[in-house]
Amino acid sequence: MSVRDYLIDIEPLRTSPDFRSIFVARVVSLFGLGMASVALAAQVYDLTESIFQIAVTSMIMSVTVLIGSLWGGVMADRMDRKRLIVYARGAAAFAFAGLTWNALSPDPKVWVIFLCVAWDGLATGVSVTALMAVAPTLVRPDQLPAAGALISLTGEIGSIAAPLLGGVLLALWGPGPVFAFAAVTTAITTFLISRIRPLPPVRDDDPDDPDGHDTDGAKDSGSLLVAFKYAWRNKVVGGLLTLGGVTALFTMPVVVFPAMVDKEFGGGDVMLGVLYTASAVGSVIVSATSGWLTRAARPGRLLLIAAFVGGLSMIGFGLSGNIVVAVVMLAICGGAGTVYEILEYALVQHNTPDRLRGRIVSVITTQDTAGDIVGDAEVALIAKWFSPSGAAVVNGVICAITAVAVAVAVPGLRQATLPKEAWEDDDEEDDQDDQEDAPHAADGSGEVEGSDGDHGGSGSTQGGPEVTTVEKARPIGG
Repeated sequence: MSVRDYLIDIEPLRTSPDFRSIFVARVVSLFGLGMASVALAAQVYDLTESIFQIAVTSMIMSVTVLIGSLWGGVMADRMDRKRLIVYARGAAAFAFAGLTWNALSPDPKVWVIFLCVAWDGLATGVSVTALMAVAPTLVRPDQLPAAGALISLTGEIGSIAAPLLGGVLLALWGPGPVFAFAAVTTAITTFLISRIRPLPPVRDDDPDDPDGHDTDGAKDSGSLLVAFKYAWRNKVVGGLLTLGGVTALFTMPVVVFPAMVDKEFGGGDVMLGVLYTASAVGSVIVSATSGWLTRAARPGRLLLIAAFVGGLSMIGFGLSGNIVVAVVMLAICGGAGTVYEILEYALVQHNTPDRLRGRIVSVITTQDTAGDIVGDAEVALIAKWFSPSGAAVVNGVICAITAVAVAVAVPGLRQATLPKEAWEDDDEEDDQDDQEDAPHAADGSGEVEGSDGDHGGSGSTQGGPEVTTVEKARPIGG
């Protein structure tokens, strides 16, 4: 493989105008949200001088995102997903407008901040779930890992650059203009998404159940229960939800970083910043060099290995006792987490019928959000029983054991594969056709079967990566 093969695959951006619009909209939105998060925490602290009030703000956001994700997943399987995203992002723009008005008023109110944060959390939960559900319908099945890598890379870069830029603007102008900037970026996101084609859920893309029935034979009621029944029946999706639930709860214990820097590493604020950045750096490196992931022969097996390595790296971090080793372990953990995230995205989308994709994605989003809410409390409790580093070791052990257990108990996930690249399949078919047609040419008949350019009667011309029709993308739900 050449160096180019290891670089992130940007083909989905080249071949799908709609995916390109959503990608740009996501980048713009992430910068606005990241900058607003810094201004939000700073303003709440300035008004209350209470860390508890900042925690309350974060809790309101997490809970409302969770509620919005569950409701948005159900709605994403019932209505045009483009309209749902446009409505949700438009609603979020009003929330940022409210934060701007409050920040620029002579007497800003904390309760107004809480209200706007709750409104934005609901809107964000809906839009994120619907957005994750539509992305796979805009690319070919073999492009899912590449699409996942692009989405992951934008998230990691946004988490690093946006807060930094937000801090600079906050220092220059205060929270009001930062919230106004977030409102503008949200409006731009809404406009970009409004320009893509309609994206209603596909009802007949499940070959095992083309009529859209649930596991009891009844017509799909559109409830979350139907999605859970499907996950129970589909071992790949069920295994991913089980493993994802555990890793979301027992994730990297960032809340112990300050205590470890103070008591074990003997550092200060700069060292703390390095620890918080190390995981993101590992994630960015893996995302930027994820080209090889799109060609993984056994993505299910690789995902399980990534989960296991992530657990081991957490154990290594807890046992490090040295800042250099700790940073390396965190970077490895971030990289392993990104491999897991990219492959989880591709495998879930490929193994979920489009009519259920919104609800399945909402369950995954809910797991991540609930993990953020409960995980910090779990880590704090374990750290109290043992030590901050002991909490990291315990979480790592649980994640590693769970990865091994799922690998043994769910062979379907361990053996899961993804579609090969479309142009590779076309090349193999062409080679077979050439070998079969050679005798006819030798007889001088001059007729070559299939020479009209219609491969397999699909009506599309050969061109591999140039094909971006909906029909080409719909087999995702197989």
